[in-house]
Amino acid sequence: MRPNAIVDPFRFFDDGGCFLVLYHYQSNRLEVLSDRLAELLRQPLRAPLGQDVIVTQSNGMARWLALRWADRLGVCANLSVRFPSTFLWEMSRAVLRRLPSTSSFDKPILSWRLMKLLRELEETAQFAGLRAYLGNGDDDFRRYELSCRIADCFDQYLVYRPDWIEKWEAGEDEDWQAELWRRLVRNGEAHRVQVQRRFRAALQQGDAARGHLPERVAVIGVVALPPLYLDLLAALAGVLDVHLFLLNPCREYWGDIQAERDLARLDEDIDPDDAYLTVGHPLLASLGKQGRDFIDLALTYPGMEWDGFVEPEGDDLLHRLQADILHLREPGSGDVPPWPLRLGDRSLQVHVCHGPMREVEVLHDQLLALFEAHRDLRPSDVIVMAPDIAIYGPLIEAVFGSAPRGRWIPFSVADQGVPAENPLIEVFFNLLDLGGGRFAAEQVLGVLEPSAVRRRFDLTEDDLEQIRRWVRETGIRWGIDADSKRTLDLPATAEHTWRTGLDRLLLGYALPGEGRRLYGDLLPYDEIEGSAAQALGGLQHFTEALFGLEALLRERRPWAAWITVLGTVLEQFFDPREREENELQLIRNALATLDDHAAQAGLVEPVSLAVVESALRQQLNTVESGAGRFLSSGVTCCAMVPMRSIPFPVVCLLGLNDDAYPRPQPSAGFDRMATRFRRGDRSRRQDDRYLFLETLLSARRCLYLSYVGQSIRDNALLPPSVLVGELLDVVDRSFQRADGSRASEQLVTRHPLQAFSRRYFAGDPRWFSYAQEWVEASRQAGRGEREPEPLLMTELPEPEPAWRTVNLDGLLRFFRHPARWLLRERLGIRPEEDAEALENREPFVLGGLENHQVLGRMLELHREGQPSVEIARIMRAGGALPHGQVGEYAFAKAQERVTRFAGRLGRVLPRAKGEALEVDLTLGDFWLTGQLTGLTPDGWVSYRLASMKANDYLQLWLYHLALNAMAPAGMTLNSHWLAEDQDVLLEPVEDPRAQLHDLLTWYWRGSRQLLHFFPKAAFAYVGQLRKDRNNDAESALRTARTMWEGSPFRPDRAERDDPYYRLAFRDSDPLDAEFTTVAEAVFAPLLERLSTTLSPV
Repeated sequence: MRPNAIVDPFRFFDDGGCFLVLYHYQSNRLEVLSDRLAELLRQPLRAPLGQDVIVTQSNGMARWLALRWADRLGVCANLSVRFPSTFLWEMSRAVLRRLPSTSSFDKPILSWRLMKLLRELEETAQFAGLRAYLGNGDDDFRRYELSCRIADCFDQYLVYRPDWIEKWEAGEDEDWQAELWRRLVRNGEAHRVQVQRRFRAALQQGDAARGHLPERVAVIGVVALPPLYLDLLAALAGVLDVHLFLLNPCREYWGDIQAERDLARLDEDIDPDDAYLTVGHPLLASLGKQGRDFIDLALTYPGMEWDGFVEPEGDDLLHRLQADILHLREPGSGDVPPWPLRLGDRSLQVHVCHGPMREVEVLHDQLLALFEAHRDLRPSDVIVMAPDIAIYGPLIEAVFGSAPRGRWIPFSVADQGVPAENPLIEVFFNLLDLGGGRFAAEQVLGVLEPSAVRRRFDLTEDDLEQIRRWVRETGIRWGIDADSKRTLDLPATAEHTWRTGLDRLLLGYALPGEGRRLYGDLLPYDEIEGSAAQALGGLQHFTEALFGLEALLRERRPWAAWITVLGTVLEQFFDPREREENELQLIRNALATLDDHAAQAGLVEPVSLAVVESALRQQLNTVESGAGRFLSSGVTCCAMVPMRSIPFPVVCLLGLNDDAYPRPQPSAGFDRMATRFRRGDRSRRQDDRYLFLETLLSARRCLYLSYVGQSIRDNALLPPSVLVGELLDVVDRSFQRADGSRASEQLVTRHPLQAFSRRYFAGDPRWFSYAQEWVEASRQAGRGEREPEPLLMTELPEPEPAWRTVNLDGLLRFFRHPARWLLRERLGIRPEEDAEALENREPFVLGGLENHQVLGRMLELHREGQPSVEIARIMRAGGALPHGQVGEYAFAKAQERVTRFAGRLGRVLPRAKGEALEVDLTLGDFWLTGQLTGLTPDGWVSYRLASMKANDYLQLWLYHLALNAMAPAGMTLNSHWLAEDQDVLLEPVEDPRAQLHDLLTWYWRGSRQLLHFFPKAAFAYVGQLRKDRNNDAESALRTARTMWEGSPFRPDRAERDDPYYRLAFRDSDPLDAEFTTVAEAVFAPLLERLSTTLSPV
């Protein structure tokens, strides 16, 4: 480090005035600049209570500086930290005295002012394009969006093109943008260019301005400033000390180096050597354009200079790269031969994965390895950044947050955005979205999910589950009522609306209809009684509040009225506790700010909800989220933000995909700056390129890069970000391996698709895992000699003796699904699939389970003697039929099936059925109880208006055995099952008690272990076995496997896809010897006794 004083005052203003001197500090290490500034802060100010002003570009940088100074100085207090634009406006106010705290030319206020102007555009050729885009002007949201984009351009012009602004105001341009600007300035209020002109003039008075300004200002952690801001800082240096701390990656002059791609674009007639253009270091030339322009501009203002460049320590790849950049050495040139790359050098790592989740899983293991290899490394020494933290934040929380104690790495995630980090804010927006919407069932009940909303309406989580069932069973799909559908230019039908469903619920509580009694056109819903009434009351209160909200949100209102309405929404729908109150306060604060902006803009016209919601989202996005979690504890995970080049021992970048980084920068078609670039202009892509360079230089021990480079579908290679490619190219030019292969091959690790891949446990140092839970899975992966194991490998203890008392219906449930019975009854496990989503559209067809339920209900009503017209009314009132002619056609087709089936049923089952038979059988150690209904003198009769299924055969067989075992007097011991496709008759059985005992024995075995019995596959196996004259077991097993695994030629779901089977048997093959044994034990005696199978009459 060498202090280098240059006293060279210069005249800043052409018309004379003050001489200014800036203090320039340069270093390639932020730590050095920070410590140099700490020494400056040790020097007391003249005013005992005076504040040092620190200008920086991000809160993250400010926090890092404060922590470092507190560590160096013992305390860090009485500092005023400001962003550049805020600082310069405050300095202007301090000198000029009459400026407001906010300007009507600030971007949010400017947007509202432009919205007013766009409404008043006259029909002239100058504004023809704008008027064509806006149409008749009634779409205020379209107008607001355009005003925001124009305001963004004007805001950039004020900072980067003040000469354009001055020309426009002088009337030199007739473009529509220039005319809009001239109309904006008619209010007489000074904008930034005018203020800065007056500010500089005031500074020329020297002592007259000094009394209102701080004694000294330090600018640090800033890697880009508009030229106008640099001018103002230089002007301030005439009346106070201005210390500019520049993070410069290179100690040599590099203001004229060019990237190789730029040199290639030179005119062929120009020799690059003659143009005095050099590449220097290719990364500095390619990635450093933004920093190069800023540093070059800053150094055009001479003054006191101090250099503190530091040679990177270490001789590993990362530090040699940093040293080459520091000394502007061009790799691969004659003067700089390639460095030898040590085997095992992991200072720069590139990891290629199949998706973001795998990136985070790999990162967790790699960090554990780093902590193990470097015992002095702490979690707080690591920063993890991603271009889109909204994608990676939840994955980091899932992987890092679920790690067991032995692999726990403390971490914090910042920058996810206010809505993502405050879920009640998103609920609030969901409420607003309901205004003028469809009121879809799932969307409405989604608002009730947060406890803060449920508390407001005295509802519990269990109540919500019950309400979901009510909504599904009453047929509520969407729409408040018939009128709400009419407003959407749809048929005004009340069916499947909230009003109709709620009326059914309320009517059912007061006047049960037993599924057949109509009150007007309403069919009462009878499943509400007792304590469920409280949940119904809460639902009624909630929906009425929603319906009232819809009317409020539909109207356009002035901003002041919207503030009142939205405040009422917060009070009416939320009952917050502790942290939840803080979330809602963010909304209140944002609304208050927007109200101030609209008032300052003079906006009095009514605006729509769409405009309000968009403006509110934008305002909330300006609130820095997760600020308290940045550098709080453990590994810091955050977004890749420009000017947050904070040094860390380990820096990790995730998501460096080809299409994700550098991030795209769409610009408006009318943005003049996009096509007229000047030195010093900001660019999103140049920001990202320089940020990547800063990241490379800020890593002190290890730089970790990761991207999705392999397709999760077909393992195809995917390219990384072009910046990763450029880095690896430089590595190949700068380093060489002993075996002559490319150096980058040592840095890049391509990871397997699965975390339990055998490669992670094969001993290769490139692939490893600390997750013990994957060890066993890795042993099984890809090994054909060992089948995957089911959930239970050992028997459970025998149940209590009371379990030997078995209900007949319970025994049927067991054989219909032994795995589900065992997991539920013995283990209390319910691996249900996700809660079934509510339907958000009215039915247009009848199909699947819904169709069977409708047919069964229609058959009951038909057998009761209800006429067809009344049945149609009942079914429509119950929400079971589609609307209109589609519903009439569906009902007619269903009624044909019902009538035909009822005729067959009436011949074997009289309407007046006999009394139920009580089943009471002692069968060895078992006691079988239950009840048989559907008894006639000719035996037991049951039916189902559907084709015959394996479960139907099971019920027929079990009930037939119970009937024969009880052998009631005066009754034929036949059993008759009517299905839509066939009639099945079972004649008396000689040994029913023995058959039942055998089945109960299988039941007892299935209560201790997973029984390999699956009704569909088992029935198919035994049926095929009986058809085949040669009893070909292999052919029968192939048939069974088709039912188990599914077939593209069968529409029904594969039996193994049931969630209980997936959990119980995993990927093992349960169609083994036990399966065939149990299948024959259950179904063979049945099929042997099927004495008659009749075709339907």
